Amino acid sequence: MSKIDYLYDWFQSYVRAYYTDDRFVMDRVLLKEEHSKRVAASSASLAEHLELDTRQKILAEVIGLFHDISRFRQVTEYRTFVDAESFDHGDAGAKEFAKSGILHEFTAAELAMIGFAIINHNKMVIPPACPQTELFAKIIRDADKLDIFRILPPIQADHDYSPKLISQLKPGGVLSYTDVKTLADKRLIRLSWFYDIYFDWTLEKLVEEGHLERQLAALPDTEDCVVIKDTMKAYIAKRLSL
Repeated sequence: MSKIDYLYDWFQSYVRAYYTDDRFVMDRVLLKEEHSKRVAASSASLAEHLELDTRQKILAEVIGLFHDISRFRQVTEYRTFVDAESFDHGDAGAKEFAKSGILHEFTAAELAMIGFAIINHNKMVIPPACPQTELFAKIIRDADKLDIFRILPPIQADHDYSPKLISQLKPGGVLSYTDVKTLADKRLIRLSWFYDIYFDWTLEKLVEEGHLERQLAALPDTEDCVVIKDTMKAYIAKRLSL
């Protein structure tokens, strides 16, 4: 029996309170329910790969399980997962989790690290913090992106990319949702996420599972996009010594 089975039980009871006959909401509640469990598993696997101690592995798994805890209220009340149309689900999740009181066996320092990771799992960058606190934020961001790549359907859109995003992505780097102007721009956002992967463990899985090739293949062979593809391939090759 896992030391945190009681947290999975609590999580299950919490989520079931959002079960509904509204198919639109229910489909998304179930999506996030399963996503949270998979991210918890990936977080634990990544922590194992990093040879963290038993307590650290538990913290990583807990953060993975609860990182999207506010998503259920978000989709129920606002019928969206778009933070700009509702609330910041990282900030809200940390507050919601803190008031639950479920982590009574964890120290104040551990609770602070959990809260920091939940708050910052969806931000553009991780703000400065002590190395261990930053470590858990990096683990959840990687585990989250890994599962997102696995479940997101392809973007069905033309190739009307915003010049600003094309220009920013050509040299490599993470793009901001605030600069998205078209549906096609979201393809560029997804591709830029590869520059926001912290651990080679995660990057290797993304490449092995074909996510990188699918993202690259979705772009046309225009002059600008060829530069974007070549830059990305060179970056991945250098990171993974391919």
